[in-house]
Amino acid sequence: MTGVDCGRTSVLILAAGKAERMGRVKALLPLPLLPGGVACSTLAGLARLYRACGLEDITVVSGFHATLVEEEAAALGLAVVRNLHPEAGMFSSVRAGFAALAKRGGVERIFVQPVDIPLVRPLTVMALLDAADEEKSRNLPASPVLVPAFSGDKGHPPLVGAQCFRRILEHDGRGGLRTALAGLAQRVVDVPDALILEDMDTPVEYERLRGQARWHEALSPDEAHALLRLRRIPEKGLRHARAVGAVAARLAHALEKSRKDRGLAASCCARLAMAGGLLHDICKGEPHHEAAGGKLLESLGLPVMAELVRDHRDLVLPEEAPFAERELVYLADKYCRGDSFVPLEIRFGQKLEQYANDAEACAAITGRLERAQRMEARFARETGIPPATLARAALESGEEAA
Repeated sequence: MTGVDCGRTSVLILAAGKAERMGRVKALLPLPLLPGGVACSTLAGLARLYRACGLEDITVVSGFHATLVEEEAAALGLAVVRNLHPEAGMFSSVRAGFAALAKRGGVERIFVQPVDIPLVRPLTVMALLDAADEEKSRNLPASPVLVPAFSGDKGHPPLVGAQCFRRILEHDGRGGLRTALAGLAQRVVDVPDALILEDMDTPVEYERLRGQARWHEALSPDEAHALLRLRRIPEKGLRHARAVGAVAARLAHALEKSRKDRGLAASCCARLAMAGGLLHDICKGEPHHEAAGGKLLESLGLPVMAELVRDHRDLVLPEEAPFAERELVYLADKYCRGDSFVPLEIRFGQKLEQYANDAEACAAITGRLERAQRMEARFARETGIPPATLARAALESGEEAA
């Protein structure tokens, strides 16, 4: 975030529904949203999300199951507004929340967050705050509504400006919030976050989101592509990113198969390896671009991706440590010159020729080559396949990270 006043931005979490199709109180459903995949309630996960973005003014609208929801909200230190007529639908909760915040005063904008869309990432909240702050810093008219979108599909949460408050409070409820805001300018903010589209109304959808929650601090390949586009990575960089992603995924598949064939847990994800390969050079051109990429991804609330990116230039894997996605991204990058295959010896040999008159540089290059060769040999021992063979096959077959 650049300089937005979070003290004048509030969050309204809508948790007043009856949840008939779910059969359980949605705000209390456990999801693995804490570090290490530890579960917490949906409401706790959302509170953690907004607080991580610097937003402390969070109000929960209760209705059906008010006692249970309000107990959880109190334990989390969240304010509560009770919707006395939740049977009137979700907009009645929106209006109850806006009425309470408008009465209190001092609020410039409000995030409207349904409790059943619980996997929104910090990067989405920060993108909306940045967009609002950009308008303010450039003395542009404030957009009444900022809406996040992934690949053209609008999602949640919208960020609603103060100029909308009266219209919302005076709306009769027909057509909900969308109708109340009809005719007002909306600014769509593109985000690399497909989870803004995922809600849970049934037990089947809840189980699906439990699985998707593992990606809360990582990105899928599609989301990684979206982030590269938002960062305006040039086509040459995109070709290299896709090549490294494809090779990393091919290596991951081989490692998974080898481990399964030996009755071991796979403990390696081709999808994650591909996404890491796509993003490994996201800060290419900046000083120490590996560390810069890791820092960027950390700032977006993506520590899993940051770990895959920050060490791809050089790393050492202790013998007792298992191969994982980080090491596969590292190896994949070494086999890709642009989007073409290059053996380790040629890649590093050319560097040695380039710095032939610099003994210190040659020693460093030789050290990196030896470490890469040890990694290569270890992968071959574990899978029975030379990783260079897999890399060449992936690139020559025209595979792309997708």
